[in-house]
Amino acid sequence: MRTVTDYPVGGVNFYDVNSLFAQPAWDQVATELSLAVQTQFNQNGEITHIVGLESRGFVVGAVLANLIGVPFVMLRKKGSKYPGKLLESKSYDTEYSADTMVLQEGILGHTSRVLIVDDLIATGGSIIAAKQLIKRTGATVVGMACVINIKYINKENLSDETIVASETIHSLSDVIQAPPPKAPLKWSDEND
Repeated sequence: MRTVTDYPVGGVNFYDVNSLFAQPAWDQVATELSLAVQTQFNQNGEITHIVGLESRGFVVGAVLANLIGVPFVMLRKKGSKYPGKLLESKSYDTEYSADTMVLQEGILGHTSRVLIVDDLIATGGSIIAAKQLIKRTGATVVGMACVINIKYINKENLSDETIVASETIHSLSDVIQAPPPKAPLKWSDEND
């Protein structure tokens, strides 16, 4: 997976998950993540929906929903084209911006048991805002999943959450305890 330094603002190392999606290794990561989700959250069919966060969470969430065999729901950023009445989250902060999410009314309800999925969890602002928004529908959030969980910058409000992250992406997963090196990682064909 490629790392882009100082993007989208100075001091941020951006983990380019798109570079993972473009490789055959993505199939292995998705399969491993779906098995971990099944083991942790869905042994008896507890998950009724997977909610993916805009936008890379759409890719991860849709793939997991397909592998697990449950419906997929998009949770979008405010201002996105979304018909009908919308529920709106409180504004939340990320490591480089602030945003608000929206969810169509009537998509989830009190019988829904939801797994929230994103590509990467950093501060946790977006995934916690998603959880609060989903709970307003009466749905239960059973857990969270991501490809990468950068624990060293997680906010304290994530400490009680159950999060499944990819073990295949070992160097960028739960094991990250400190910032990555300043030099960006190279694409595999750049090593020649």
